Amino acid sequence: MATWAAITWENGRLLLLSASTSGRAVTFEQAAALDDPKKLGELISHYRLAKAETIIILSRSDVEVRPMVFPPVPLNELPDLVKFQASKEFNNYDPNAPVDFYVTNKLENVSRSALFPAVKTSDSTSMPDDAPKHLLASTLRLQTFQKIKTFCEEHSLTLRHIVLRPCAAVALWRQSGNSIPTRSTLLVELDKNEASQTVVLQGEPVFMRSPKITRPQDVSVPDFAARIIAELKRTRIAVRNEIHGIDVDEVVLCGSGTMFESLSEQLSQGLEMPVRLFDPLKGLTVKTQDVNEQYAALFGAIQQAVRKEPLQIDFCNPKKRAEDTSKRNLLTGIAAAVFLVVMGLFGYVFYNRMALENEIKILKQQLGTLKNTAGTVVEQKKQLDEIDKWLADDVNWFKQLAWLSEKALPAQDMMVRSLDFLSANGGAIRFASLLRDQNLVSPMEERFRDSSHVPLPGQLSSEPGNSQYSSRRDMVIQLSKETEPPVETGQPPAQTPEPEL
Repeated sequence: MATWAAITWENGRLLLLSASTSGRAVTFEQAAALDDPKKLGELISHYRLAKAETIIILSRSDVEVRPMVFPPVPLNELPDLVKFQASKEFNNYDPNAPVDFYVTNKLENVSRSALFPAVKTSDSTSMPDDAPKHLLASTLRLQTFQKIKTFCEEHSLTLRHIVLRPCAAVALWRQSGNSIPTRSTLLVELDKNEASQTVVLQGEPVFMRSPKITRPQDVSVPDFAARIIAELKRTRIAVRNEIHGIDVDEVVLCGSGTMFESLSEQLSQGLEMPVRLFDPLKGLTVKTQDVNEQYAALFGAIQQAVRKEPLQIDFCNPKKRAEDTSKRNLLTGIAAAVFLVVMGLFGYVFYNRMALENEIKILKQQLGTLKNTAGTVVEQKKQLDEIDKWLADDVNWFKQLAWLSEKALPAQDMMVRSLDFLSANGGAIRFASLLRDQNLVSPMEERFRDSSHVPLPGQLSSEPGNSQYSSRRDMVIQLSKETEPPVETGQPPAQTPEPEL
């Protein structure tokens, strides 16, 4: 019976792989690809995966990854430093969200920073405390993390790890024994809509990128190869810009068969560099036939977990500062705490005194400034009062619009084509109206004439092509600010008799 399960979402499609173990030997039992994640419950019941130890695999596009460089510090202090730096460098940082990292100690004689160049170590498997620390840090949205935990609980899965797809695929590549330590390799995985690209140096991922690429059924299509070549060139440029002293020596394409052989030849010609194929199923014990190169990360993640190999990124178990429980360190910590408390009290008193003196100084400066500007403030107050008076005398355009609606001819005789309210020279209403015939011009102007509105002569023209409104009248109504048009509320407007034609 399967005891491990790996799940990944790739552009809306769910991939599931289960495995059973015997010591360090792994046998991969079942595999499935689902377009509807709701059907996962049926598969878990069918494959009897309830309570299986589960690994969730996320693609590079699902998380945020940032390179970080720190001066020589003890490794035990890195978790706190990364957590602090993450709040400044991550775009969507949440202090409650998981943050994990791994030190890229394979970057010998190369550096992500001119300020802290890398130091070549005698032992490539360890990094001394007196060397700069170059690392990759990653964070996962808290909402996504909680959704994953809820998802596993609802499907009776025991969540153990949440890892990155590039790291898991590199683990499988490293376990295959095909990596060449002296070369920097660009490992390429083709998904339905992504081309996951990971730069590997001595079996360790040092750069990740996952551009969107639509994959046709036949990967040997020339147009598809051209798009892949363009993205690989961009990745090489990005690597040279971010990591000084490193370049891609070869490309490894994850896949096997005739189509991938044809694609590798096209990539080799377009990039002018060696391109090798990596068969992710070679050397594995796989009982199912429903797997292909897209399951490479799932194979690698399960084997890493079973063999208890250290994981570069694991959002379920992010790296934390190791606790030192020795008595000597405990006493030293207590003494240091007492010293800090005493110094903190002295510092607090000194800081408060300095703060009060600075506040008094600032208040005196503000008082002097207020005395100097008092006359200006009074003058500005007078100007504001004049502005308020002017605003109080301004035209109420809402009342004018209501008046215009009441005085206009019925809709069967008149239609307003355009309307402008002008504030110059006491205010005016400019509009263009369409009339049923020219005989309605005079009645319309008379309706708009009263003690506070004076219609001004305007242009009269025909409206060709309009069977209902044959005439057009452009006119301006000059307003008088002495009175406002009365608008009754709660009562319908008085009906003005239509002119006889």
